[in-house]
Amino acid sequence: MKIVIFWLVALLALAFNLFAVWDLWGTLSNFESHLAGYPPELVAMMRDIPEWRIVMWATTVFIGVIGALLLALRRAMAERVLWTATALMLAGLVIDYTMFDGARGYGPNGIFFNALIVGIEALFALYARWAARHGLLR
Repeated sequence: MKIVIFWLVALLALAFNLFAVWDLWGTLSNFESHLAGYPPELVAMMRDIPEWRIVMWATTVFIGVIGALLLALRRAMAERVLWTATALMLAGLVIDYTMFDGARGYGPNGIFFNALIVGIEALFALYARWAARHGLLR
């Protein structure tokens, strides 16, 4: 049963992080049907952020995918990579809220939703730690 749960978590981590790639692509390509689901204040904020912040966002997303792939490949390094993605997510949110008026852009529910996203990635990192300690990763 432990291995079944492992594969479910690994696939969920991969799906979660691949969704972030889709969101990044949809946002940066100004895909209208994707952006229609977001508040106009958030779309305006995303269009106004500088390139260095976009590079940080893209780096964070792809590090998360790499971490999820490492988990699926049963590599112990997955934990460190997933923690790196979590830390970058948190740093990006601090930057958004302090430098780019993230409170207005993300809206009143944004802090909860963003905390949930960071928390989910942290749970994947914690699971990778658990899996390594129980011999599921090498």
